[in-house]
Amino acid sequence: MPLVETEAIVLRTYRLAEADKIVSLFGRSLGRVRAVARGAQRTKSRYGGTLESLTYVRLWLFERENRDLGQLNSVEIIESFFDLQKDYASHLAGQYMVEVSEKLLPEREPSERTFRLLLAVLRSLKRGREVERPLVYFNYWILRLGGFLPDLTHCSGCGRAFQDEAVHYTSALPALFGRECREQMTAAAGTIAARSLAEAQAACGAPLEKWLVHDDKPNGISSVRSFLEAMVESQAERKLVTRSLLAEVT
Repeated sequence: MPLVETEAIVLRTYRLAEADKIVSLFGRSLGRVRAVARGAQRTKSRYGGTLESLTYVRLWLFERENRDLGQLNSVEIIESFFDLQKDYASHLAGQYMVEVSEKLLPEREPSERTFRLLLAVLRSLKRGREVERPLVYFNYWILRLGGFLPDLTHCSGCGRAFQDEAVHYTSALPALFGRECREQMTAAAGTIAARSLAEAQAACGAPLEKWLVHDDKPNGISSVRSFLEAMVESQAERKLVTRSLLAEVT
């Protein structure tokens, strides 16, 4: 069994028997993988707090041929995001990222850009107490990097470029429609201003910290977030538990 070293972000852990845990993580050089942490549930476990959800770690694991589960050898913390738990909205935002990552990121497909996205959004949540723009940024890029982001500037029905108007969408499919084509939607629809989408798309084209320098949130940012979350749920093909929880506090 080869020993592999990688940086990783711990997504979550699951109990395995009496003493062990299964760790779900996103590795910089491995992508999304799972591994067994032997003895991680013991009181004097050698892992300590290294396997807390959303901890940025360096780890060594044995890759077992023809096995879905690796086996952790050792883990050390690079950066902790435990302080997110001090603010409920920030904590939920972090857990939303975990849920989306486990639903949308394919197994064992490394992505340097996705890894840097997770770190950038976690650090923004750690520095401040705003969740709106970090979540918009996360949703936009997780959809775009996965190839799931619909065209935000043209109608999916007729191809017409949106003007300064309200456009329509449904979580049933990743698409946006102008008023002439909205009858093509077969499920309940949401509405969003095309200008808000254009402004958010432009902002997401720069580093997140540059966007957050401005104290005032843009008009319509909540509706943009709702739209992007609907697109995420469309790809996940299920309702996200953390999305409904976030809606109660943000």
